[in-house]
Amino acid sequence: MYDHNDYVMAVKQYLIRYREFTTYIENVKADIADYKAKLQLNAAPKVPSLSPAPSGGGGENTSQQERDYFSKEAIPNKIAQLQRDIARIEPMINRLNRSLEALPPTDRGIITRRLIDNESWMIITSDLHVTEGYCHRRISKIIKQLAGMMFGPKAIPLQTHFVFFEEDKENENGIF
Repeated sequence: MYDHNDYVMAVKQYLIRYREFTTYIENVKADIADYKAKLQLNAAPKVPSLSPAPSGGGGENTSQQERDYFSKEAIPNKIAQLQRDIARIEPMINRLNRSLEALPPTDRGIITRRLIDNESWMIITSDLHVTEGYCHRRISKIIKQLAGMMFGPKAIPLQTHFVFFEEDKENENGIF
């Protein structure tokens, strides 16, 4: 049914996992915002209680203040890792979004409703006023078209060499 070109298969997987990827991006951005907010907070030192009991506390190696300090020191590394994750995924999702927007409305409806929203063919065909056969014929073409939009000529397995005709030197002088 679908072409087995790696780019085409990748686009199909991006579409199937679209909601997962977009939700992950939103969650990571929220995590980054939370970490940045934590960096703005000044950790209040824990005040030791005054007690007649000797100190020692059962062999605790680091104090609460030290743990808070180390935790705060690790936050920039966590933020950097999350930003690397987003930088790897978000550009491809943005490219997919732009490519989907460039499709004609019927093609966009077929591809998003079937692969992203996982709707049945019966519902899709009824709402879009097309036949199921038309949808089956179009979906692989739409995925190939998206692969071409997203990855360019390297994604299209057809011959993509352009033939440029050079003007004949004799034609420049008006001689045929």
